[in-house]
Amino acid sequence: MFIRILTLTAVLALTALPSQMPAHAETAYSVKDIPLDDAGLRMLDQKHLHLARRAGTICVHMAPGGVVRHGSAPIALDGCNISQLDHLVAEQNDPALSAYHNAIRPGERYDQNRSALYWRTVRQQLLANNPELSQPAVK
Repeated sequence: MFIRILTLTAVLALTALPSQMPAHAETAYSVKDIPLDDAGLRMLDQKHLHLARRAGTICVHMAPGGVVRHGSAPIALDGCNISQLDHLVAEQNDPALSAYHNAIRPGERYDQNRSALYWRTVRQQLLANNPELSQPAVK
């Protein structure tokens, strides 16, 4: 019980209230910040996936007793993973990454084992939900 409270305290300490958030976390993001070309989206997805895996690793080492995972067993999605990844993305201060992070469906957003081709699904969703993105820019 003590370890569970300690873990929850650590998670809550990492979750800032809106009034305590750094200035870069308050910046607005827009789907227009997300590059829709293959290379740009692939790079953004790889960066996001790297941060998701890093968040999972941090949470595994924060687990009771400092449990170290062996093999490729999935890391449980919990409040630690969610708050860690949200924090890591905000720390990057990258509008495209923040917009991409929020464009991913929640089920896949925190999944560190999602397909490396998931960026294609995100592009299809963005174009379907934002038809103005598929129109050429008027100069």
